[in-house]
Amino acid sequence: MQLYSYWARATATTPNTDGTPSSLIAYAGSNSSPADAHTQAEQLANERAARLLLGQPVVSYTDDYPAGGVPLREHIVRRLPDSGGGQLAAITRNHYGSLVLNTACFMVLDVDAIDLHPLVPGLKWQDFVDLFRSLFRPAPPSPPPLSPQQLLEMRMAAWLQLYPEWNFRLYRTRMGFRLLVTHALLAPDSAAAQEVFAAMRTDATYVRLCRQQQCYRARLTPKPWRIGWHRPPHPFPSDTPAQEQQQQVWQQEYDARRKDFSVCELLGEYGSGSVLPALQPLIQLHDEACLGGRKLA
Repeated sequence: MQLYSYWARATATTPNTDGTPSSLIAYAGSNSSPADAHTQAEQLANERAARLLLGQPVVSYTDDYPAGGVPLREHIVRRLPDSGGGQLAAITRNHYGSLVLNTACFMVLDVDAIDLHPLVPGLKWQDFVDLFRSLFRPAPPSPPPLSPQQLLEMRMAAWLQLYPEWNFRLYRTRMGFRLLVTHALLAPDSAAAQEVFAAMRTDATYVRLCRQQQCYRARLTPKPWRIGWHRPPHPFPSDTPAQEQQQQVWQQEYDARRKDFSVCELLGEYGSGSVLPALQPLIQLHDEACLGGRKLA
């Protein structure tokens, strides 16, 4: 997991081709100190200015999730140690203000319902024959289509036929499903993780993020626009005490609004029933934060 306790912003100025000044902004993180984060940010800003001066491309990260192995710039709310003194997980606040559980090896899968629908096959000769016959006699009623949950349960059943030692906890989310794998610890770039990602039709953006950041992520609180609120007024980290105060005001209103919503609904447990003792506290934390029987957001 690429998580930093301290973040800093720095700027560097370089002339444009027409002689006018151009300012470049760079962020950097550190687990040592705020001063170390600031030093690294200044170095990164100066490196980007030098590249621009030499006519070389300067990468700008404007998307919600950066490309490559660039760390996510998020405030660490809480670190969760493992029994050996290392870091098992951490809770961060993401760029749009929701709390997120980050785990190094506790596998979480994000599956969109729309990705579970089977592809429509191409027309074959038999399709035309069936169409012709249907013009002269009524066709038998078609069976009702399978729901996204049933399609995902079929995929889990097939997986468990091959790997009966696996265990899944299945949750419904606003746009699909979430799976927690509880029987073992799995690194995001492991062969087993990639195989189950594909088998369950996990969201491609989420899979890429897991590999690049070397962690799994599970959103613990609602997206603000789903509860009638807006994104935070300023990006993290705040540049001034006034911005920090505005963030606190935003957060207080967000916390008040989110009490009427849940993130997911537990649908059941599938597989061997095995749960690693080390994962039990994380499962409890996840369920206490995400469940509640309220409208999903």
